[in-house]
Amino acid sequence: MGKTTKVVVCGMKGVGKTALLEQLIYGNVNAKTEIHPTIEDIYVANIETDRGTKEKVRFYDTAGLESPQNNANNQQLPRHYLGFADGYVLVYDTAKPESLDVLFPLKKDIDRNKDKKEITMIVIGNRTKAEEESHSLENIASKAANWCTREKLKHYEVMCGIEITVTDRKKNELKMVKIPVLMAAMRANPL
Repeated sequence: MGKTTKVVVCGMKGVGKTALLEQLIYGNVNAKTEIHPTIEDIYVANIETDRGTKEKVRFYDTAGLESPQNNANNQQLPRHYLGFADGYVLVYDTAKPESLDVLFPLKKDIDRNKDKKEITMIVIGNRTKAEEESHSLENIASKAANWCTREKLKHYEVMCGIEITVTDRKKNELKMVKIPVLMAAMRANPL
């Protein structure tokens, strides 16, 4: 096993960052799972890559950021996350447009402070409410997809629950997501 890959998972409060990690790593999230707000947590996973080797990945689950309306003190991702990461997973809730708006300045902040090293970022839209009106979901997803295209970011939509499924809108396919898929997406999309 070689170098440990460090991935920071960030986004607005309540978008499902912890649920996403819990489901990807342990498979223990369902509709009745109670997840408490995160202050900070670290998940370590040993992942078999598509090349047949094992890779250690350390996921840094960050405290959620405030929505733009409630962010009077201009809260940002803590500075200590900006210099060491090999990748970032930016998460928003497909039912909360303000959670996508949080990602715009967050990405700019990461770009400004990344110490000139090559990092990878992907964007995940987490559908936390299956019964939400699909029209508003489509508008948010479309806005996210357009932004990701402009910023050259890979965009996925997932739904945490009994299992995580992901939709890659470019390919219009639905498939199971496991960590190797997430890591392959990150490796395939360097900045």
